[in-house]
Amino acid sequence: MDACPTYVEVLNPYESKVDPGLYRTSVKLYEERMFEESFRTFMNYVNKEMAAKCEIERNHWRLPHGSLVVDVSITPDGLFDVNAPFVKLPSQRLAPILRQVCDINTNVLTLSQIKLEGEGLFFHYSCPLALAEPYKTYGVINEICINGDSYDDEFIDEFGAVPLREKQVTLLPPEQVDKAWQRFHSILDEALSYDEYFSAKRWYGFCFDILGMALMKIDYALAPQGYLRTRLEKSISQLWSHRPMEEVVVSLRKDVQEFRAMEKEKFAKDFYRTTFFMHAKRSAEIEGCQKAMAGRYDWAGQDKGRRSSMGMVMNYLYASYDVFYKFFVPAKLQEEIINTLNSCTKKSWEAAAEITWASFQKIMDPAYA
Repeated sequence: MDACPTYVEVLNPYESKVDPGLYRTSVKLYEERMFEESFRTFMNYVNKEMAAKCEIERNHWRLPHGSLVVDVSITPDGLFDVNAPFVKLPSQRLAPILRQVCDINTNVLTLSQIKLEGEGLFFHYSCPLALAEPYKTYGVINEICINGDSYDDEFIDEFGAVPLREKQVTLLPPEQVDKAWQRFHSILDEALSYDEYFSAKRWYGFCFDILGMALMKIDYALAPQGYLRTRLEKSISQLWSHRPMEEVVVSLRKDVQEFRAMEKEKFAKDFYRTTFFMHAKRSAEIEGCQKAMAGRYDWAGQDKGRRSSMGMVMNYLYASYDVFYKFFVPAKLQEEIINTLNSCTKKSWEAAAEITWASFQKIMDPAYA
């Protein structure tokens, strides 16, 4: 454990269809109270190709997103309306599934809600178009798309819910799944080895970092879908929970061990390509990435003052995988981070600290943006 952890190259990349320039245009039109024009520009900002292809009539879009079909419309009476059929209730075990719906409505969703209509569960949101400011609109559609496509696998696998739509997917070639399986295990095995070393020394902050990074590395390098992605998102969300660090570390370690014990057949089911209208990651300018990395940069500076090479490196690594997890990182910054991670792989902590600190200073310089 006397060397920097390994960088794992992306095997299954995420793709963004966002056109950042159109967002500013959409906001400007909204501020000028041109609400319909603002909304139509917003749809093109998110995914111009699908916005054009999926408009079944004027101001009514039927958007495939993974296993969901999301109806987005501007109604004749001036409402912004979103509806997405989710799953059909099973014939048995209704109480657990309805409790889960209540939990999601209360603790996960902030704008939309899951409603019960007959035997089906539906995501729904509606408000006057004049209140559908672009940032809020993004939040609504993103919340429904991401949670709907994530939770349906859990509802089907764990509660016996019935899918309302067959997933339209293209499975990845077996050789690519084999590579993903190998990288999946190499990430987890390395993280558990470092965790064991850090834990023996009671360095729980480093345990937190290495386990959290392993989960974010899997998302970054492998981009799994289906139930595995849902499970991964739940694990990663613990990184921002307000609990004692030691408690979070125990929970993260348990999750990493459970991922490591997953059967290959179950793993392989969640590697496919499908149609997405909106992605969980957001596009970000370099300034946004700098803000996200600022806390770890400050900590790395403090570690430099304490001559803690390991601390400097771990802060850089965590900050890097954190922005990769959250954002579509601009190409210039992505290249800088990847080159640094590659250069540090298996180098001594002291050598890696020099490389990462130089990169950190370069990235955080206001002129870099």
